[in-house]
Amino acid sequence: MSSIQISTTAKKNIEAIAHVEHELHGRRSRLERVGDGIAAFFGSLWFIAAHTVFLLIWIVLNSGLLPRLIAFDPCPFSFLGLIIGIEFIFLTTFVLMNQNLQSGRQEKWGHLTLQVCLLAEQEVTKNMQMLHQICQHLKMKNLEVDEELEDLTQATQVTTLVQEIEKAREVGEELIEQLDKLQDDLSHPHDASD
Repeated sequence: MSSIQISTTAKKNIEAIAHVEHELHGRRSRLERVGDGIAAFFGSLWFIAAHTVFLLIWIVLNSGLLPRLIAFDPCPFSFLGLIIGIEFIFLTTFVLMNQNLQSGRQEKWGHLTLQVCLLAEQEVTKNMQMLHQICQHLKMKNLEVDEELEDLTQATQVTTLVQEIEKAREVGEELIEQLDKLQDDLSHPHDASD
């Protein structure tokens, strides 16, 4: 069985990403590391198994199945409910902390991705401009005027692009609202006549 070889550039990129991940991982505070560990345990099969064993022991000890033991939390297990409620509060807090940490990581990666994309766009635009200048310098014939080519050799105005995306999103949201209202009017025709 032959293995697929990846390019040196791809290997360098993988190493760079791993390095950034390692660096971000190492910058976590002690509280974040503890929260990550607890959230990882809460999200594991070990947690489910430990919970199942704990609940079964609690129920057996407090349901009178062992006659020599006195139940310290008889049915309906009020104290157990209190413990589980408190545990739920802590569990929720750790999960939210973990989500905030993940959100921060995603935001950093999003910024990095945007920077790399902008850099790539600038490089491609510059390459197209240089290629166009080379073609002109060589006085190549049969160069047709291509509007798309002219557009692509211009630098992308990121802020204008974001504004256009926002306008399109707003128009789309307005259309969805109008369609929802129209659908509601059609499904309840007697309400519209009131």
